[in-house]
Amino acid sequence: MTTTRTPIEISRKTGKVAVLADLHHDSYKKIGRGPFESHGLDNSLPWAELDALIIAGDLANAPFTNWPTAFAYLRCFVDPSRTIIFPGNHDYYAEYLNADDELEKLAIAAGGHFAQQREVRHGDDRYICTTLWTDLALLGDVQIAMNVAHQHMNDYAQISKLLAVDPLSRSELLGRPQRVAITPEDILALHKAQRRWLEDQLAKPHWAPNGRNFVITHHGPHPDAASQIDGLTPAFHPDLTPLLDRCRIHGWYFGHSHRRLAAQIGSTAVRNVSVGFPYEKHSPEELPPEELCLVPLPGASG
Repeated sequence: MTTTRTPIEISRKTGKVAVLADLHHDSYKKIGRGPFESHGLDNSLPWAELDALIIAGDLANAPFTNWPTAFAYLRCFVDPSRTIIFPGNHDYYAEYLNADDELEKLAIAAGGHFAQQREVRHGDDRYICTTLWTDLALLGDVQIAMNVAHQHMNDYAQISKLLAVDPLSRSELLGRPQRVAITPEDILALHKAQRRWLEDQLAKPHWAPNGRNFVITHHGPHPDAASQIDGLTPAFHPDLTPLLDRCRIHGWYFGHSHRRLAAQIGSTAVRNVSVGFPYEKHSPEELPPEELCLVPLPGASG
């Protein structure tokens, strides 16, 4: 996928934007409920007033099977033309890591927008969106973190990658691309590429004199929003303190860890906007998603 793409333009009417992650629509479908109804979001968010809903990954496993149904569900709340999505790790489950072009076709077919490594413009605000896989370096020893992640994360059993095939190989002759399981090294390489893209975007001057910068990723940017740190935390959170210190970022929204926490890192408000799995338990320190997911209007606090 190209790294330089035309920004997605969203018309500013009310100025209201919501960011949510980890809907896991297929998990809720199995119990006959929807993720928004299960968490009271069907009534607590101003759906009719939203200029945009941005989904920061993990809409559903097995996207070629489950994304169309999930988009039909979202249509009950927000018009597809105001729905923006990029993948989380679960959106590659049962598929392959280099499937972004196909995922984009699914989003477009549903009438939505696909924002992997893409900028979204809304009034004088810009939202810089990418999955931003982790660098596995949070605790200092990348190799140990790789071993722990490979042992405990379902990603490495559920996601494959397509390999370049020798034109004379048997798989090519049979019309079947070679697929192998991903490795932590693949994730680290993808993190580096997406982080480089993100840093390049943030380095570009904002088109509006008083414009705001927001970053939206699937993985978290800082341990202060990670809850209790353990050996698996590096698989969910890189520590991007240097980037946060260097760049003017008004807000950073993410999901992945399903811990609905808020932190203030310098001048940046960091928010975990996970919806999470059905029946998932949450600690008392966590906040309701409706208190985290609405982007403050210009001049407002929070």
